[in-house]
Amino acid sequence: MATGIKKTLRANIIPLIAIMTAVTTVLTMFVKIPTPTRGYLNLSDTMIFFSAYAFGPWVGGIVGGLGPALSDLISGYPQWAIFTFVIDGLQAVIAGLIIREFKPFNIIAGSLVAGVWKVFGYFIAGGILSGFGPALGEILGNSFRMVVGLIVGLALFSAVRKAYPPLARMGNLGIKTSE
Repeated sequence: MATGIKKTLRANIIPLIAIMTAVTTVLTMFVKIPTPTRGYLNLSDTMIFFSAYAFGPWVGGIVGGLGPALSDLISGYPQWAIFTFVIDGLQAVIAGLIIREFKPFNIIAGSLVAGVWKVFGYFIAGGILSGFGPALGEILGNSFRMVVGLIVGLALFSAVRKAYPPLARMGNLGIKTSE
């Protein structure tokens, strides 16, 4: 690399991904509101945004994709699992890539772009699985879920960051280090 800084996957990242994936799976399954497209509304966005804010785009993407997809498989919605993995995983990657520094504009822009992606992705997936008529009816619910997840995920991240100041993601989200 031109800057001479090499980022590597450290061994402590694997248990972090496993724990965060398990927590995301459980929280996604905790609240389920059935929808007309044979899917459900849940709290997955909270953990997707939290993971992207706290751990960056790649760890956030793995956690954001795997947790909700596992929830789909366990909960009896296997037809959604691959769509969920791709849509939710990319949601975290998009948010994490745009939010390089923990500044209000970056957070709002990154979260909204990622949220719009998610709503659009689930519209397409719902259209494929159930038809575009029922999928159109899901836009409001998916938008609401995204906004709630954004607010709660940001509040959770802010609380954890305040309680545990060394929390920094790969890429040092708003924290300058002397590495």
